[in-house]
Amino acid sequence: MALMNLERFWDIIAQSRSDFDPNRRDGNMDSQVTHLRELLSELSAKEVGSFDNTFTKLYHDAYRWDLWAAGYIIEGGCGDDGFTDFRYWLISMGREVYDNAMADVESLATVAFAPGIEVTRFEEFGYIARDVLRRMDASDDDAGIMQFEHPTSPAGEEWDDDDLRTRYPKLTAAETQYGA
Repeated sequence: MALMNLERFWDIIAQSRSDFDPNRRDGNMDSQVTHLRELLSELSAKEVGSFDNTFTKLYHDAYRWDLWAAGYIIEGGCGDDGFTDFRYWLISMGREVYDNAMADVESLATVAFAPGIEVTRFEEFGYIARDVLRRMDASDDDAGIMQFEHPTSPAGEEWDDDDLRTRYPKLTAAETQYGA
């Protein structure tokens, strides 16, 4: 049971995005799913397990009120399931976007509405590694899957709808300009 080296993890994510086309209005997510599934299928079950462990850790690390606020603003609302899918999307966007958002959620104002971004919910992305393991007929034990306890509540300071405009002016302005 181990985590994958972060450089290797983010390299796999970057490779899965190799066909991203900002001029394409849809299909970028489907392409990334296909590429990630192919990349993970070339690995051993233990390597896929360590990829999934790292994915899960990054997903839990992003369980923060400020990121939930970003998802809420960008999507025009964001419940529990939506925030799950938003965090999957955040990881799918790669290391730079993830690290920048973890440092300052307002950085997502230039990312979430960029050309080629279909939506900021990516449910399927969160299940690819487990799907690959199922196709390999590998158990969680075979793959070295770690059991993570999901945080009981998001980290950071809780917000309410009335605070969002003043707390996150860049995200609010971007959503007003480019949002649905």
